[in-house]
Amino acid sequence: MRVVALISGGKDSCYNMMQCVAAGHQIVALANLRPAENTGQTDELDSYMYQTVGHHAIDLYADALDLPLYRGFIKGASVNTGRVYTACQEDEVEDLYQLMKLVKDKEGVEGVSVGAILSDYQRVRVEDVCRRLNLQPLAYLWHWNQEILLKEMISSNVQAIIIKVAAFGLDPDKHLGKTLGEMEPVLLELSEKYGVHVCGEGGEYETFTLDCPLFKKKIVVDSAKVVMHSADAFAPVAYLHFSKLHLENKEESWGNFVVSSCSCEMSCMDDDIFPSSEEYEPQKNILVVWKSLKHKSLDFTKTLQNSGKSLSGYQWFSGITAHFLPSKDENAQDAAREAFSSLRANLTSEGFKLKDIILVHLYMKSMKDFSVINSVYMTEFDLCPPARVCVETLLPDGVLFCMDCLAHKYDMATDDVVHDEKLVMHVQSISHWAPASIGPYSQSIKVEDSEMDRDETAVCGLLAVVVVSHLPRDAAIEWHVVAVVDDPLQRKHFAMKMLSEGFQIECESVESSSASCASISVRLSLISSSTSHLDLDGLLNDLAAMFKQAVDKLSEDCSASPLSFRAFFKEQVFDSETLQKGLQEYLEKYLEEKTPALILVPVVDLPDKDVIHITCWLS
Repeated sequence: MRVVALISGGKDSCYNMMQCVAAGHQIVALANLRPAENTGQTDELDSYMYQTVGHHAIDLYADALDLPLYRGFIKGASVNTGRVYTACQEDEVEDLYQLMKLVKDKEGVEGVSVGAILSDYQRVRVEDVCRRLNLQPLAYLWHWNQEILLKEMISSNVQAIIIKVAAFGLDPDKHLGKTLGEMEPVLLELSEKYGVHVCGEGGEYETFTLDCPLFKKKIVVDSAKVVMHSADAFAPVAYLHFSKLHLENKEESWGNFVVSSCSCEMSCMDDDIFPSSEEYEPQKNILVVWKSLKHKSLDFTKTLQNSGKSLSGYQWFSGITAHFLPSKDENAQDAAREAFSSLRANLTSEGFKLKDIILVHLYMKSMKDFSVINSVYMTEFDLCPPARVCVETLLPDGVLFCMDCLAHKYDMATDDVVHDEKLVMHVQSISHWAPASIGPYSQSIKVEDSEMDRDETAVCGLLAVVVVSHLPRDAAIEWHVVAVVDDPLQRKHFAMKMLSEGFQIECESVESSSASCASISVRLSLISSSTSHLDLDGLLNDLAAMFKQAVDKLSEDCSASPLSFRAFFKEQVFDSETLQKGLQEYLEKYLEEKTPALILVPVVDLPDKDVIHITCWLS
């Protein structure tokens, strides 16, 4: 990929360039924004977005790399400072947009190298610029452990010096001009004592790179003076102003720079993020002959089903299906759009909008249609899309995909409390942090305010493991977690077991310490190898009855209602239409108006002798 590197002169933007090269990209240009000449702030600008101290030496930086440099002026200010950025003409981010547009037009770049490590503020804004220009942000340092990162920079021969200090324990007289290697023990000590960010992500210090393996020439500082910005007695702020610098030839050059391989355990470049492992062999088919049923068959992909709305504003929607037969005069995009139209209508009928969806489960007939479906999917959601689970599973012929989703909306008519907006992590930059999890979906969404400050590991969460036929990008595992912030030591756990004809049913439930939500798991396993006729009707009745018992066993303080009843079932054992009809009937019989949204997912295999695994979330 042809890449333009956003540079400030600092260590982070430099080392991210090295990571881009290691991942196989080609740096073809540099870009930098500097203070406008009429601001009167020629050295440093008070900017949320850009490091400007040392910008006078950036031209020399470009000469050292022997790359074209595109520079622009910072004319705007920090106007739109919210969690989500939308274009605002007076904002300094739009100066970056204009610069990136120029570079793309001139150099034909496809990606942007960004040295962001911890700042969501900067990442979100760079990603917005890239989204509008159809560029791929490359932020390989994102969420890297800072102690490890600093050591790697030093060991990779990034020769950077401290050019600004602004933290307790950093002394302008002692530390300005020191190299990273010289400062490492000081920074580690300050981090231990005062919580200083080792890589300066809290604005504690800034750097300027004099040399690195990508440089064809190195920068030498002939003279510089210390400028005191704020003579605070405890944390003075000061920076170096370079008076004179020059370039020197070096023995090493880019031509003989040996690039180490990408440090990810998987490739950050390939579409096939996870290489195929040993071929999985599912359990042998279980031959079960069911007694004839009283129920009339029903296509489980044609029925829209909603749960009730919980007291805390959650509601589950299921049965959204895209029907598509290639032989007819239609295409997959139209089928996908029609499914979303159906979803919008269903949401509207319950007082929701697409923006209220926080989680989507997308089950596809074939991963070959992934890019087509994704192209429609990404147009349906705004800048804060829901989290998503996407897998290929065994859907009936003529079905492109099935979808279910969880929506959340506070009932403002009965709730006088002002709630914060949902917290969304929607990282779009390719990085070592999550190379396989970049797409039109959020990596996580936090919906409700937390009353707990603790960060403990849950001790009794329920786990469901299923085997499907294919995951996006040939991934080996897709992991989905619904979490609650509470005291895990105070959660309530309940388990029970019963035998049915030839089968065993096991049920577990976990209730949060706040009694605001719960999770129920029901597993059906085959304990008899007999192929005699078995009573599916009675079995489904027992499943629903045990589920009702689990709901009734929740504490009196728990007002949570079941929202989703997701049944993973072995496709070769059950007929999906018959299973859907029976489960729906018995759930309505036992739970009445509290019947959850029923979601059937045919799978290749389940652990041990399980043939059905049901998971339910209650809120």
